[in-house]
Amino acid sequence: MRGKVDAVQRMQDYIERHLNEPVTLQKLAKAAGYTASHASRVFKELAGIPPLDYLRARRLSRAAERLRNHPDRILDVALDAMFGSHEGFTRAFSKQFGITPEYYRKNTPPIPLFMPRSARDYYLYYLKGATETMEKSCEKNSVNTIFVQVIERPARKLIIQRGKKATQLF
Repeated sequence: MRGKVDAVQRMQDYIERHLNEPVTLQKLAKAAGYTASHASRVFKELAGIPPLDYLRARRLSRAAERLRNHPDRILDVALDAMFGSHEGFTRAFSKQFGITPEYYRKNTPPIPLFMPRSARDYYLYYLKGATETMEKSCEKNSVNTIFVQVIERPARKLIIQRGKKATQLF
């Protein structure tokens, strides 16, 4: 099992290093040291999604951050994210986040960016039941995710009904 985890981690590292370059399943398989079909199967087993879907989600999340933080044209962002056209990028962005890139740039609503989990962390935490904290992985990856949700609740109303006998109390 440890060999599979290391192979998936090598594929994840390869994806992170080559987000702005063409990546194929054969290149990922070569990084893992497996055949393409076996690499895809092992990656999906440990990461939860197929490797090319993982790659697309990472590219779209990085593109969303760029749209939010930089005034670059959407076409430039799409081409840098390895999409062949503005239309293909818009379709993929809309499918991933539920809104178009133009709407996102103008309004910047909160969207769920794809934050990958490390295969080694998954192995240690879920499969082995390790009690070690995630501090080591946070030091390596330097990515911490915090989700904050504000909930407003209406004021509560209190109804008091007085009873004369103990059996009448609620």
